[in-house]
Amino acid sequence: MSARSTAGARFAGLSPNSLGALYMIVGSVGYVTNDALVRAATEEGLDVYQALCLRGIAMTAIFAAITRRRGVRVTRQQFTRPLVGRVAAELAGTALFFAALINLDFANAQTILLLVPFAVTLTAALALGEPVTGRQYATVLAGFAGVLLVVQPATDGFSLWSLVVVAGAGFMTVREFATRLVPKAIPAVSVALITAVGLTILTGAISVFTGWNAVTPRAALLVVLACLSLTVGYVFTIQTVRVGDLSVSAPFRYTTLLGAVVLGYLVFAEIPDALTLAGCAVIVTSGIYAIRLERRQAASGAATR
Repeated sequence: MSARSTAGARFAGLSPNSLGALYMIVGSVGYVTNDALVRAATEEGLDVYQALCLRGIAMTAIFAAITRRRGVRVTRQQFTRPLVGRVAAELAGTALFFAALINLDFANAQTILLLVPFAVTLTAALALGEPVTGRQYATVLAGFAGVLLVVQPATDGFSLWSLVVVAGAGFMTVREFATRLVPKAIPAVSVALITAVGLTILTGAISVFTGWNAVTPRAALLVVLACLSLTVGYVFTIQTVRVGDLSVSAPFRYTTLLGAVVLGYLVFAEIPDALTLAGCAVIVTSGIYAIRLERRQAASGAATR
């Protein structure tokens, strides 16, 4: 039995695409919660890269314990080109995104990051040959338009930090496809451990120059909670790209948008402006439409069998 069918069997016969969508939702919520907690830690006095380094140390310990308990070993043979590429893209994307996150409204930064699923859908069609219809291409264009409404490049609200998030999104798109190419024989927990070690080393090196501040009990708690949230995000998003089609699971990343707006309001007292809300509406609408298109295609395919 293949890895895909085994995973599907664990969830009452869910199809690979449905399973990928479920994984994407859980993983994306883990990521956005982590982002909010890291930013909250910086507002407690930590430098952002100090917070990321501390989080990385905790994550490394967690994944090392999990691999040991499961009897999984990280070997030199696992460092394939796709895995090294995935880790490099993750490091670059993370460093860029968090540099911008502390300089932008939380919801705005998260919304711009939603360039990733649109870019994944488009690249999956062009590079991997996954079936994408003209209507799905239209949803990609609509999604990009929604992101532009948030970035607001022609208004006084524009910030160059928005472009830093765009660059980070580009690296995260590369990460998605690199993960797809990582041999399935390499356990997801090994991928997560290697990534955590890499992030800890990188952010620790950067923090040497940006500085370390006193760690309060509240800041430490926020870092620990961020670590747990990101652990969930890592495991589930790695599994996402291993089941189903990327062009199907990618739109479900839009579930982070609602969480970002709510967290931005409740945690950081940020109220998005009209253009940002319009951009969010366009992105959500295009995402829902993309999901409906996938369901129609699935129903049509089943009817022709």
